[in-house]
Order: sequence, then C-alpha cells, then structure tokens
Amino acid sequence: MKSKQSGFTLVEIAIVLVIVGLLLGGVLKGQELITSGKAKALYADKSAIQTAYNAYVDRYRAIPGDDIAASGRFTGLACGVAGAGASAVNSGAGLGCSNGNGNGALTNAPQITNGANVGWTVTLPATQAFASDGNNEMFKMYQHLRAAQLMKTDGNSIFSQPINAAGGFTVVLSGVLYAGQMPSLLYLTQSAVPGNIAGAMDSANDDGFTNLGGIRAAANGNGAAPNTVTVGTPYGAGAVNVSTNLL
Repeated sequence: MKSKQSGFTLVEIAIVLVIVGLLLGGVLKGQELITSGKAKALYADKSAIQTAYNAYVDRYRAIPGDDIAASGRFTGLACGVAGAGASAVNSGAGLGCSNGNGNGALTNAPQITNGANVGWTVTLPATQAFASDGNNEMFKMYQHLRAAQLMKTDGNSIFSQPINAAGGFTVVLSGVLYAGQMPSLLYLTQSAVPGNIAGAMDSANDDGFTNLGGIRAAANGNGAAPNTVTVGTPYGAGAVNVSTNLL
C-alpha cells in the first residue's frame, strides 16, 4: 500500500501569507502612528511655551524672564527659591522671583549662530548645569512662567529647561541657531530628538528638510549663502537638535 502524504495546499499557503502580510502591515502602521504621535507632541511642546509666553505678556505687560517686577508679583512659595536669584532649588520658601532687567529682551540668553559649516551641531547644556544661573533671563523666563502657573515644573528646579516629548531639553535662544533661518525675536531648540520623529514634525509643519524652511535641524545648508541653497537634506536616523521660530 502506498502511504498517503499530507501537506499544505496552495489555498492554505495563500491564506497564511495574507495573515502574515496583515500582521506586518499592522506593526508598520502602529510604528507610524507612534512616530506621528510623538511628532505632534513635540510640536505641541513648542506651541505650549509659545502660548505661555504670550499669555504672560498679555497678563502682565512684561516679558517673562525680563520682567523687572516679578519679585513683587509672585510669592516666594510660587517662585520656589530660597532668595531672589540665589538658588534654583524648588524649596517652596523664599523672598520672591528673580527680576529681569526690563530692557524688553531676554538678556544673556544663549546667542548661538552658524558660520559656514555644513552639518554643524550645537551641544545644549544639561538642565542643572545652568539651573542656578540667576543672570540668564532664559532661566528666569521659565521661573516667571511657572510662578504664574502657565507652565509645569520639571524635576526640582523651577529654573530648569522643560523636558521635551522626545526626552531631551528645550532651550530658548535669542540668536538664530542656523544660518538662513526665518527672522525671529526668539528661537526654540529641542535637543536629542530621533531623526524619524523630527522629520515627521518637520514634514507636518514645514517642508520636511533639515536645511530649508522655518524648522531646521543639525544638518544645515551653506552658511555663506543660505538662501541660495535649494537642495533639501532629509532627516537621518540619528538624533538631532531641532530649531523652530518661537516669536
């Protein structure tokens, strides 16, 4: 007698392949949704600081960080310092907020500009490295916004830069970070953002290139003639520092 051999039919194999394809498609779609969600959250971080800044100006007719009357507006408990500018520890007691100099700008905010370097990057400071800098009005800005309850406090420092949706820091600059970027009074830079998330944010809100448009990243165009650069550089897989116009 001949033994009966069993195996998969073409129909069964086709069904298995369809199921595998659907599973893979679901995984890829899920990853795409995660990336898109983080990109939206990243841009929302920027928008939240923008909204808080404008709300402060609207409410107090002063620039947060530059506000010369901040120590009189908020209690020591709200300011979370041991003394006006003496400490960045959120101790919940003190004399009041650190006043700005009232000159209408964020004095001593990091001024970072790009020369003619292609692929130029900037290393942003660790949160605590500048947390106790009472002279830098960028850090006073965060203190004033938090004292006005327009921003949440990250960690134990009311001065510290917020942590962005990608886990890096958010720094406000008074100088353009990348040559050729659109003119602005203030720029907001989010550090340590994975390239796929930064690219998704750029694509959704600008042009999707690191070296063109209003949103820029680590790889840049020709600093000597930035407005003549027409070839866009796509985002890679590595982490980048993403800069957008704040005002």
